[in-house]
Amino acid sequence: MALRRPHRKSRHGCLECKRRRVKCDEARPTCANCAKRHAECEYGSSSSLLWANEESTPTRQSFRASSDSGHQTDSVLGSPTAASASLGILGRLSGAESAAIPAPTLNLHDLELMMQWCNTTYLTLSRDESTDQIWRNAVPQEGLSHPFLMHGILALAALHLARMGPDPSRRAAHLNRAVAHQNQALALFRELLGDIQESNAKAMFAFAGIVVVYTFGFPNSPDVQDHWSCIDDFHQVLVLTRGIQQVIRSPTGFLKDSSFAPIFQVDEARAPLPEEITDVLRQLHGANDACGARDPNHDTIVYSATIESMASMLGWVYAGVTASSVAGRWAIQLPSRFLDLLREREPFALVMLVHYGVLLQYLKHRWCFDEWCVRVAKAVWAILGDQWRPLVHWAMREILGQNYLERVETS
Repeated sequence: MALRRPHRKSRHGCLECKRRRVKCDEARPTCANCAKRHAECEYGSSSSLLWANEESTPTRQSFRASSDSGHQTDSVLGSPTAASASLGILGRLSGAESAAIPAPTLNLHDLELMMQWCNTTYLTLSRDESTDQIWRNAVPQEGLSHPFLMHGILALAALHLARMGPDPSRRAAHLNRAVAHQNQALALFRELLGDIQESNAKAMFAFAGIVVVYTFGFPNSPDVQDHWSCIDDFHQVLVLTRGIQQVIRSPTGFLKDSSFAPIFQVDEARAPLPEEITDVLRQLHGANDACGARDPNHDTIVYSATIESMASMLGWVYAGVTASSVAGRWAIQLPSRFLDLLREREPFALVMLVHYGVLLQYLKHRWCFDEWCVRVAKAVWAILGDQWRPLVHWAMREILGQNYLERVETS
């Protein structure tokens, strides 16, 4: 026999009348006010909550006994009626009866992207175990307070899925989602460029790194008939990489003493380079000096600094540092004049660009760089004249293999 709520007068009337602050006649089962409004009439209880089955005739026994033993195998607590009652009580205790609270919705697409970030994408920016937890946990935590960063996280995760996801049929949808989140992120980010302070320094720094990776990783549809389009696109990538890093230089001192400190603790030790690479660098220095001797307008000092920066980054790679930051660091260390020379389409600048492609080739396991090394190498080879091509033979072999001539002639 199910327990029922005692039918007794309540000093406060039904819950609906109480909410509307009107006098209740406390009629059961529905008071006059609720009957007029066609509202659900419900009475509170000053006594302990009781399980009740309001049906006049039970449709099933409250308890059944096993035919072989006296153990209870079913109870009213396991019945659909009891389960519904328990959920109703839970709703009342949590305030779910209030009509003013909107029904929550789940954005499953964004949840999928956050799972992608926490499972895989964060590794694109992390250098080692000391920075894994920063990019996987701390950065999304900052995103909860800074919407531009959260949009950036979701944008990069969507781009990663578009490029490397298991379902090719969803590639276009992921790419559109990446663009939408990135546009929103950039709009919010620009508003804060003149107001970088300790409260948003972590978010600004993290977003800067995300933007660089996003820019490298965004797929392009190169014009195979216009080799300069690839060079111009890559020039823009380098310009953005340098610019975005310069924006967040001001709070670097604070960040080095914060929970983000492991990101800045990089071992500057360089591994000895193989003799083959040392010979290539020596050849580049010699060609640079020779060009400077023939042409007083040749920017010998700029190119020399560019070659040394390349040697430094190659030393990092051979020391075992293969993080995405290696590619960005070369762009940051470049003399600003080099980017001008590249925009002016100077041949020696193109020679150095192919060698940068070698650096990207060594980082090819990072999904965001894999397309650029081959595209840049093929484009520069097609543009360079015969007098410059000997300077890039080694780089072309490293990127395209020993039979690179066959690949560039058939492309």
